[in-house]
Amino acid sequence: MTRRGVVLAGIVVLDVVHLIDRWPEEETLSFIDRTEMAAGGPPHNAGAGLLKLGADFPVTLLATAGDDAYGEIMLASARGYGLDTSRVTIIPGVVTSHTHVMSCTDTGRRTFFAQLGCNNVMTVDHLMPPEGSNAKLYYLGSPGTARHLDETDGWRTLLMAAKARGMKTCLELCPAPSATLARLVPPCLPLTDVFVVNDYEAASITGLDVAPGGRLSWTTAERACRQLLAMGVAELAGIHHPDGAVAVLRTGEVCKRPSVKVEQSEIAGSTGAGDAFYAGVLFGLHEDWPLERCLDLGNAAAATSLHSPTTSASIRPWAECLDYARAKGLRSL
Repeated sequence: MTRRGVVLAGIVVLDVVHLIDRWPEEETLSFIDRTEMAAGGPPHNAGAGLLKLGADFPVTLLATAGDDAYGEIMLASARGYGLDTSRVTIIPGVVTSHTHVMSCTDTGRRTFFAQLGCNNVMTVDHLMPPEGSNAKLYYLGSPGTARHLDETDGWRTLLMAAKARGMKTCLELCPAPSATLARLVPPCLPLTDVFVVNDYEAASITGLDVAPGGRLSWTTAERACRQLLAMGVAELAGIHHPDGAVAVLRTGEVCKRPSVKVEQSEIAGSTGAGDAFYAGVLFGLHEDWPLERCLDLGNAAAATSLHSPTTSASIRPWAECLDYARAKGLRSL
């Protein structure tokens, strides 16, 4: 039986993205240039990214929302990308999870203020892989951001269920505190087939500083990927960074691909760029592309995502993403 489709499960939020002129000192003032609201959270962002890239296979979203205005805006935003929200569970009387994202226009850096709301009471039943699903991949995110799942071994339970139903498991993270990631993530890795993280998350789990001084160390990133495989990741461990991406397969194949040269004037915001990268990798893995092409599409999808302050609005179809990357050129290794 040929499997097709991706099930994306976990925390979905409403991102309230504020573009501010600078990050203020305490007791001082910063100005909001504009505010945009859109659905966010790794499962939503990766799912929306897959659809923007042109996925012609089923993309299924499993998540929760509250019965409030934030929930209505979030679900409408998700539907706007073409996501089927029929499997999103509405939890009455609980606030929809939302994040205020402060995106500095002078540096491009972001800071997140999250109210976890309904994600704190989300259970494995809300995210269980559908029985009878023919999906190829089950993508789950994110440990450290949902109290009930964090405290009940829920993440491992879901990964085990997906593997039992014949799906390859893909784990995604959010920038939770390092100590939280170091506690919750390692037990999940032996149940994870594909694990792609950013430099902060990789350092939190492996203890290796893969981006000293803010620049990616290609050698250390490869070491960290190998360490993640040694910790139990079954097939692929990858690390992404604004400088590029490194991935190592269980077979021993190593791939290092630099990022796209995006001019600062083109960057409207970097929120969701990591999720866009993962969406590109998921697309390639689903289509059985070579690893190098998967990373190239991940980098290209992340580059086009920078053209919008929200997570997924500016991602282009996959061929256009790759064309854009070729036109702009890649950074050096």
